[in-house]
Amino acid sequence: MTAFPLPPRLARLIVAGQDERCAVELAAIAALMQGEGVEAKGGLNDDLRDSGDYTDFQAEWRAVGKALDSHFDAGACGRLGISARGAREVWMAYRQLLSIGSRGYSREVPEPDFLAARSSVVRALMEGFADHVGVRNGVAASTCRMAGGAGGRLSEGSVALRGLHFVAAEMAELSGKAVETRIGRCTLITPEELRAVWPERFSGGEAAVFDSGLRRVRLHQRLMYEDLVLEDRDRGDAPAELAAPILAEKVVDGTLKLVKWDHAVEQWIRRLNGLSRWMPELELPLFGEEDKLVAIAMVCEGAVGYKDIKEREIMPVLRDWLSGWQAKALDDYAPVSLKLPNGQHAKVRYEEDSTPVIGLTVQRLFGVAESPRIARGAVTVKVEVLAPSQRPWQVTGSLESFWRNGYGQMKKDLAGRYPRHRWPDPSELDFLRPSR
Repeated sequence: MTAFPLPPRLARLIVAGQDERCAVELAAIAALMQGEGVEAKGGLNDDLRDSGDYTDFQAEWRAVGKALDSHFDAGACGRLGISARGAREVWMAYRQLLSIGSRGYSREVPEPDFLAARSSVVRALMEGFADHVGVRNGVAASTCRMAGGAGGRLSEGSVALRGLHFVAAEMAELSGKAVETRIGRCTLITPEELRAVWPERFSGGEAAVFDSGLRRVRLHQRLMYEDLVLEDRDRGDAPAELAAPILAEKVVDGTLKLVKWDHAVEQWIRRLNGLSRWMPELELPLFGEEDKLVAIAMVCEGAVGYKDIKEREIMPVLRDWLSGWQAKALDDYAPVSLKLPNGQHAKVRYEEDSTPVIGLTVQRLFGVAESPRIARGAVTVKVEVLAPSQRPWQVTGSLESFWRNGYGQMKKDLAGRYPRHRWPDPSELDFLRPSR
């Protein structure tokens, strides 16, 4: 292999050509990949391409032939989109490679016969460019997926645009508004041909896949070359036992939304997590992300599509999460509402960190001297003191401090604006304990 003045990959390709009895064709391909190439700016003329071509190298070699016929005349070559200098370099490299391969015994320059050597050329290219196997993203797409997870756009006029599976001899990143990988010098292949060369790289089987268009989980029969999906056939709806976990994952990552996973559900979770910290002696479970996935999976049981789960009830699943005494403890020590000493009822809102908060207008708080407490007195409830407009005036962790230090200013600022509401003087707040 060291006898060939080529990069290692192309030298191996020449050796593969000798093994596959297509040394002449592989020498032509190796020569085409040297130097600046035969294409002039703007690409080869379409007249150099043939609908029966299976590799882009056939059009390139025709270009070399046309250039040779014109004695590499720049004008004649330019009209066909051929670089005269590039074609001359290819022809000289081709003759050199053949001379090395034949050890100089033959003075004749054989012509490559790509059609006759098709199976051998394809096999050699699959061996030499095993990491450049690709699949178009659809029968009308110019983009493709490549082995190894890369993707890119096929060169204009490539034979790969007439097929589905191919091996590429060239992958280049092009700079612009965004970096794009250009895939070129392609050769059409079939999965059967690829499997014959690399059987150990193949795998396959059925897999449940979420269809974003249908918003259903479908069963797909897949044929894989390493990490590249070569074939993907839809077999219909997946069994419910396979579909439910996938639907649950789509709910968790935000792709799908459960309508009834609402404020009440989030409040239940915050109450539980708060109480488990405030009163560890109760040994209540924390509800984390893994638990959320389990709960959503329970909601999704028996479902195959989004329509099946969109309106499903959530609270029954959460109520079954706790035993009877645990549920009672949650209601008793992290309640959803409180009855205040003045007889008023207030809904309790639990913040993201489980901090409990109530919000009432100042008039509805008269008679409540201190901030309420929950969890057997372990946790103080924050109070949003609202103006008559229902806008928060102050948020306090000590209602007594508000009455003594903040209420007077509130009355001064708002009493004139809301004269129909009761605004007793601070000295008239007889529900407060006398100051020492």
